[in-house]
Amino acid sequence: MKYKLYLPFVGISLLGLLLSCNQQDMQPSDLRCEYLENPIAIESLTPLLSWKLQSGKERKSQTAFQVLAASRPELLIEGKADCWDSGKILSSQSVQVQYKGEELSSRQDIYWKVRIWDEQDNPTSWSEIASWSMGLLHSSDWKAQWIAYHEDLDPNATTTYPAPYFRKLFTTHKPIRQAKAYICGLGFYELYLNGQKVGDQVLAPAVTNYDKRQLQHILYYYDDQSTQRALYNTFDVTNQVTEGDNTIGVILGNGWYNQRSRTVEGDMWYDTPRLLFQLEIEYVDGSAEMIATDNSWKCLTGPLLHDAIFTGEIYDARLEMEDWNNSNFDDANWKEALTVRAPTGSLHTQLAPADKITRVLIPGFKGRINDSTYLYTLPEMISGWAELNVKGEAGNQIRLRFISEEKDDYGQFDTYILKGGVKETWEPRFTWHAFRYVEVITSVAMDERSIRIKVVNTEPAETSSFACSNDLFNAIHDAYILTQRGNFHGSISSDCPHRERLAYTGDGQVIVESSLFTFDMTQFYRKWFNDMANARNKKTGYVPHTAPFAGGGGGPAWGSAYVIMPWAYFCYYGDTTLLREHYEGMKQWVTYLTTRTDDRGIVVREEPNGWCLGDWCTPGKVEIPEPLVNTAYYYHSADLVSKIAHILGKKEDNEQFNRLKEKIKADYNAVFFNAETNHYWEGRQGADVFPLAFDIVPEQKKEAVLNALVAHLESINYHFDTGILATPLLLKVLTDNNYVDLAYRLMNQRSFPGFSYLLDDSYTCLWENWDGSASRDHPMFGSVVAWFYHSLAGIRYDDEQPGMKHIVIAPQMIDELSWCKASWKSLYGIVRSEWKKQDADFELTIEIPFNTTATVYLPNKENNSTIEKVITSGIHHFTIK
Repeated sequence: MKYKLYLPFVGISLLGLLLSCNQQDMQPSDLRCEYLENPIAIESLTPLLSWKLQSGKERKSQTAFQVLAASRPELLIEGKADCWDSGKILSSQSVQVQYKGEELSSRQDIYWKVRIWDEQDNPTSWSEIASWSMGLLHSSDWKAQWIAYHEDLDPNATTTYPAPYFRKLFTTHKPIRQAKAYICGLGFYELYLNGQKVGDQVLAPAVTNYDKRQLQHILYYYDDQSTQRALYNTFDVTNQVTEGDNTIGVILGNGWYNQRSRTVEGDMWYDTPRLLFQLEIEYVDGSAEMIATDNSWKCLTGPLLHDAIFTGEIYDARLEMEDWNNSNFDDANWKEALTVRAPTGSLHTQLAPADKITRVLIPGFKGRINDSTYLYTLPEMISGWAELNVKGEAGNQIRLRFISEEKDDYGQFDTYILKGGVKETWEPRFTWHAFRYVEVITSVAMDERSIRIKVVNTEPAETSSFACSNDLFNAIHDAYILTQRGNFHGSISSDCPHRERLAYTGDGQVIVESSLFTFDMTQFYRKWFNDMANARNKKTGYVPHTAPFAGGGGGPAWGSAYVIMPWAYFCYYGDTTLLREHYEGMKQWVTYLTTRTDDRGIVVREEPNGWCLGDWCTPGKVEIPEPLVNTAYYYHSADLVSKIAHILGKKEDNEQFNRLKEKIKADYNAVFFNAETNHYWEGRQGADVFPLAFDIVPEQKKEAVLNALVAHLESINYHFDTGILATPLLLKVLTDNNYVDLAYRLMNQRSFPGFSYLLDDSYTCLWENWDGSASRDHPMFGSVVAWFYHSLAGIRYDDEQPGMKHIVIAPQMIDELSWCKASWKSLYGIVRSEWKKQDADFELTIEIPFNTTATVYLPNKENNSTIEKVITSGIHHFTIK
């Protein structure tokens, strides 16, 4: 893999210095199971185990490992393993080590530790003990029944009803060793034990295609051949269950399961809210007890009169039931819960990250803007809600209007009715809003302490940092992080957090590398790929434009996410598990596109009577032919599936898809290539970018097409004329073909179209359109952030060895940049690349995790080549004069 950099260095002297900390021995740490720290309900019978290595010594690496797994930690302390003793395995593998011990069963607790041998065959001491436990692996493990407050009174109406409250009293008489709660509350739930909320999650569980439903008035054609899946959450509640009387309390919200407020895409709700709950108690004496949902549970509606994702909540505090979730509450007027039909979705544990309150902000208070309206402001656009702290008379009403940066409320309101006479604190439970301004319409006196803002989103950990000497690039990076976080809900990435809130697959695939660089997407993407698998048509192979399916337009570039995103996951994480799980679906997607071609071999459209967006959101009207874009993604998907087949050892499939992609290439060039102009179509709006990026251009024509592309960019003064799909591909094409300076000019444009709007404090998020005419909270153009990491900082995976065990560092040094620094937390540890220009010198600092190697590419101006240097783990300094 060669990266040629042309920089004006007169002479080169190279110094590599590896720094070390204290001289302690290498030690395995940060033990993970299925990428999680001590998970308490997993499903895999052969879970993946990982660890990182720490050392203060130089050039340390692993040559062998041994894992011990046991049913009790005491056994491990004694050096015994009744579940698995791997023995000494000669391998440098420290991530995705597959458990190969005794067969695992539901509810089983496993404890494990690891030691490794270094490059001199010296063993380390054992790691700290880590653990995992198994979830409920079989439907027969569930003894609970689904319960609800009432059946759907009018399945075809958009009417919803007050949120149901459920309670169950139970008594324990013996000391408790362990208690675990398993719950699925659809659409959303809040769980309480003895008056205390269980867990720190909100808006749970994560959204899926829960159930069979009667889809009506669908805006886009969709032949529902989906499969269904519902997620349950597991909590260790040992410390919350007391000896004596206990009370379980649950509130249900409509969530996506009963979303009837927005019907632009069609009527897509499933049913009324319902609950499945199972508390399993193990006593010290070895006996066990289970408390599960059935018709002995009591239920009633209360103060939460309306809850909806798009339209907010209405809460009447006068109807509150004090201590409703405690044992001393009198529930004589509560009715028995109804046992109702179970959703058709199979139950699976939620390992994907949950939505949480991630920050609390104090807004700016602008006072009254008229007789009945107060205004609060934030320094940035956020996703979440407002907490009220007020005092007034019973019946006083406070209406909160949530306004985005584009000054639209999108119907986002919350209403609170006071019970009166005391200080009242309230916040919503089952909705979220996207906003920068809050108008409060009320007769109640408000001040700067009356509102706090809770920022809410799915919480994958941030894994990177980036900064450089270009303030616009820093602003783009920060705006992407803010925009992406605001669009993480239910472990999907939405297009916008206010207007649509849909998990568009096309948006997802263009930002996949940016997301992989900036967030821990190990479990997040596993869940979302399963959503795509559930939503797709198992008969034809069609993959819809949103997953879980909720309508929305798109085209083959959207469905191709089902191939593109798992491939990127593999390239950065090296995990073949998802490739194997989804391989048949990926193959079927390419086969489906084959059935969508016309007599020229071109994909004109997808489903019957369907249409395609092509490259969406170009600076002006989309003119680039949709079939040109569709067929490019047909080729790209076939190419990737051929690569995946090779990795999985499927030789016949690999050969078949190689033949198919060659046919697609020939058809594509026959229809779209203009030999006179060396352009595809008219060469505008990314028409040349797709064939160049996907390697569709015949080898002998690549230089001519590239030159034609560069000439076109010059004619438009080096501005983007591309939409969401071609924009990141254009940067890739230019950078990989030694035009990184032009990529920089495109990114650094301060006039329309470009990103310079982010230099105005009025805008803190990325826009849907270049001109800001629609949503101003869309992450899809954040695709360019990957370029900061893999090109400016030069942190790349090795094409020949995906997975970042061997890393490529190839910084693209730009004349206009004086410094750049980035870090990324890989599965092995921190990868860091920092460079700066100091007078006539160029200085580069690289950090490589233990148990990995890297190839560094440095510029050599004298002969227009690169200096290659293979380095081992540690911190390295290079100076080029």
